[in-house]
Amino acid sequence: MVNITKAKNDTYKTHAVVIGGSIAELLSATVLAKFFSKVTIIDSDEFSDQPIPRKGVAQSVQPHVLLVKGYRIIEELFPGIGEELQFNGALPIDWAQEFFRLVPNVGWGAIAASPSEFISYTCSRPLLEWTIRKRVTQLGNVYWLQRHRATGLVCNNEKKITGVLLHPVGATEERLEEASLVIDASGRNSSAPKWLEKLKFSCPPESIVDPHLGYSTRRYKKVENLAFEGKVMLIPQVPPNNKRLGYLARIENGEWIATLGGYGRDFPPVDEQGFLEFANSLPSSKFYEFIKDAEPISPIYAYRANANRLRHYEKIELPLGFLALGDAVCALCPVYGQGLTVSSLAVLVLHSCLKKQKNWSKDGYFLSSKFQKELAKSNFPHWNVATIQDSAFPSTFPSIQKRGLLHNFTQWYSQKFIFGTVSFPEMNILFLQVTNLVISPLKLFSPRAIYYTLVNKS
Repeated sequence: MVNITKAKNDTYKTHAVVIGGSIAELLSATVLAKFFSKVTIIDSDEFSDQPIPRKGVAQSVQPHVLLVKGYRIIEELFPGIGEELQFNGALPIDWAQEFFRLVPNVGWGAIAASPSEFISYTCSRPLLEWTIRKRVTQLGNVYWLQRHRATGLVCNNEKKITGVLLHPVGATEERLEEASLVIDASGRNSSAPKWLEKLKFSCPPESIVDPHLGYSTRRYKKVENLAFEGKVMLIPQVPPNNKRLGYLARIENGEWIATLGGYGRDFPPVDEQGFLEFANSLPSSKFYEFIKDAEPISPIYAYRANANRLRHYEKIELPLGFLALGDAVCALCPVYGQGLTVSSLAVLVLHSCLKKQKNWSKDGYFLSSKFQKELAKSNFPHWNVATIQDSAFPSTFPSIQKRGLLHNFTQWYSQKFIFGTVSFPEMNILFLQVTNLVISPLKLFSPRAIYYTLVNKS
């Protein structure tokens, strides 16, 4: 269980600012509220009182997976939020019983015979964000500045943050919002590297691994008597040749969100006939059979900016009191569904660093470099998994090439293990624990897991 509390007598009589329109922003503000007397969230949008897509979150119409680990962290931050999500229309999902995952050329992952503890919720991104935001608004020391764009950082001659420059939407002049801590949680398109350069700091080096993935999404109303009783279906890509994938999830209001994806610029079309034909090309007909008879209730939305991007803030000098986290630091290919959970894990790093007195200067400034180094350690395993898998496609550039006996054995063993998840529910549950970031991938090499893998004949 995650223990998210503040240290005794450690509320700092200072002001923290969080920039961005992300769930990482909301979670960060919640942790900061335990340590700072005032927290201000900066957002360029004006929030609706309904859970609808926002202009400032271009990908909000696309599916967002809340993995089990991510849900557990959010529940610890906001006790009872699972019940609120369900009241608002989200659906609880038992990943061991209600998630149907195809292993191409082998079969579907084995379904557990009894309910499991691997529970989270399936819903739209707007509903999840709206529910979390409502809880954040109940915090007495968190404030919003809506319709404001952050345009730069301000620091003094001692290289300490003193505030952030803001441009109110529709105004002609900037203004200064004073703060002793500024967190950039503004996502993939963060401007923070440019702001740092203006202050004569180095721009963080970047690692980019681009699989040239594109996906298209549409919402449907389910018709009666369709032969899919689960809540989520995944027909995954299989490198190097099977570049296409399908993802189907039941969400609020009796709706389903259907996403098709393609690697190597094999992008799914955005016209109805092309969308259906692409679905029919998947290695199982279940996805196509579902959507061809379902009632479409939205346009087909395309999204293309899906490169893995890692900004190495841990490698540069930073002004005291400036941090970056979430997709502003580590943006992963969305196919793996790790984004929300990796951001939640980043907030745990933030909380841990805030509690440790050694991470603060004598005059109360947060030592940014220590946080970024800890965050880099947290992000690396998830970055490593995503980029190695994406690099198995020949069209990925630049690719992460791993060679040698150990790599070859790991690849062979992992493939054989995945095949075993079709025959053995215990192996499938172990696989789900790893992919939901509940346990380390090293658990796949436990004696029991090795036994099941080696006796599997697939």
